[in-house]
Amino acid sequence: MIFVTVGNFKGFQRLVNAVEQLKRRGVIEDEVLLQVGNDAKYKSDVCKVTQFLAPDEFEHKLQEATVVISHGGAGSIIQALRAGKVPIVMPRRAEYHEHVDDHQLEGAQALAAEGRIILIRETEELPAAIEKARTASQPSSRPPLKMIDLVSRAIEDLLAHPAQSVREADHQESKKN
Repeated sequence: MIFVTVGNFKGFQRLVNAVEQLKRRGVIEDEVLLQVGNDAKYKSDVCKVTQFLAPDEFEHKLQEATVVISHGGAGSIIQALRAGKVPIVMPRRAEYHEHVDDHQLEGAQALAAEGRIILIRETEELPAAIEKARTASQPSSRPPLKMIDLVSRAIEDLLAHPAQSVREADHQESKKN
């Protein structure tokens, strides 16, 4: 089973649609479970779809999956790594208006450099990444140093400028509406 997770924040149409199209065309033969977050309207006739999973069910699906495909959220990636998976990670990107900045890409690049994830930037990379993920294994149990450094710097920045970060995110969101 291929498990696709976009987290709980919002949907991620670019990723979900790409996986569904690969399944529809027969490129993916496995059963596919799409966890689509707040995208309540998303339906599929070729993939199983759920908005959210309880934490224990999420863990079970990670363990059960032969391939995990995720957005670039730190929580989803960390859980996949703890489950012993080398997830395919496609970060939400600012250039596609999927996020306010490219922090998901920066974190994913750090983990990819350490061989912990398979990073893809565009949907065309999915078929090759899925094949690679089927045989990938975790490089070691050492902590991801670059990721820890990036998260630490982000937390420090938020603590130093909490109101500014919230205002910037609100401003970006209001520009979309």
